Amino acid sequence: MKWLNDLRRKIFIDVGIDLGTANTIVYTHKKGFVINEPSVIAYKDRNQVLEIGLAAKEMLGKVHPGIKVIRPLADGVISDFIAGEEMIKGFIRKSGTPSLLINKTIIGVPTGITSVEKRAVIESAQAAGARAVYLVSEPMAAAIGVELDVMSSDTSMIIDIGGGTTDIAVINYGGIVVDNTLRIAGDEMNEAIIHFVRNDLKLKIGETTAENLKIQYGIAHKQMPERRLIIKGIHNQEGIPHQVEISNHAFADALADVMNAIVNAVLQTLDQLPPELASDIIDRGVILTGGGALLTGFDEYLRQRIQIPVSRPQNALLCVAEGTRKILDNFDYYRSVLYN
Repeated sequence: MKWLNDLRRKIFIDVGIDLGTANTIVYTHKKGFVINEPSVIAYKDRNQVLEIGLAAKEMLGKVHPGIKVIRPLADGVISDFIAGEEMIKGFIRKSGTPSLLINKTIIGVPTGITSVEKRAVIESAQAAGARAVYLVSEPMAAAIGVELDVMSSDTSMIIDIGGGTTDIAVINYGGIVVDNTLRIAGDEMNEAIIHFVRNDLKLKIGETTAENLKIQYGIAHKQMPERRLIIKGIHNQEGIPHQVEISNHAFADALADVMNAIVNAVLQTLDQLPPELASDIIDRGVILTGGGALLTGFDEYLRQRIQIPVSRPQNALLCVAEGTRKILDNFDYYRSVLYN
């Protein structure tokens, strides 16, 4: 009954969560987007959480052995159940949402998630107070977030590059026709930069430094304008602080293997397409979403490799979270795209 649903919506709070390996974004229908922070937790023991999110990330590599600073998600799913549960509860508390008032919760997950991994995500949200938990594949949520009509006959291809996974999906009639989950994404870009700096520049840097270098100077190909930068770290042999000046073009080589792995996964997905859908993809193109899609020049690089139009929305990082918002606002219409 509509009046009862309206009453519930006035009293209770619906929550959408993009639970990412690198970042977690939380939306509530009463306050909008309230959390966009790193998926990191710091604790002394399992019963004493010190920080979550940005404050916890700032502690990485700076604390004594008695404090653990971890990312409880790996490859887009919860790898440390206790820490993951505490992090989700912490983010919901931080959003100002009383656990007793949480109604529906929708969480974006990779398309390749297993039944065990689904259960871990659902139970973590329930432990945080959610009454009804629904999961949606990240590329489906991203497609809805960029205002594609996923319920229509129009065929769309989404490539969502997060921290832990690259999710590729071809969508129409409210379902996924072909999908491919690659457990290579933003984290592997960071690792590639760490390896390049260690092997070629003889410096040791941490994950946070590598991520900052990727965001500020990372490029997908050498046709991008050249910029000079200084990298600071610990010298491999001498063990003392050292710095090296390089060109940003070096990152195109450093990231080449990761870029090729993603492109090959896209080509494999296109190869699985029914011939009748190929023309739709050629006409409508491919949409890049997720934080990894923000790598400078990646959209152009992919366009050159697959010879299909590629676009990247301005809100690429928020597309999955925006999709959860739209689903909550039109729950009955999108009910069929959800897992539960």
